[in-house]
Amino acid sequence: MQEPQRLEEAVLSEADLLELLGIDKGTLDDLRREKGFPVVRLTTRTRVYLAKDILGWLEQRSKT
Repeated sequence: MQEPQRLEEAVLSEADLLELLGIDKGTLDDLRREKGFPVVRLTTRTRVYLAKDILGWLEQRSKT
């Protein structure tokens, strides 16, 4: 997989992730509570997601 050329391609906002995965906020909240879900907490209320980590998490889940 080729590394993204721009920061905004590597970092996903919560809204981006919801749209990309086709899930609602409640489901994302549940996923974040799971051990190992890749989230970067910028502040107590602000989170972002690294695209490469989300892809790795999805790949790992597909093997189980």
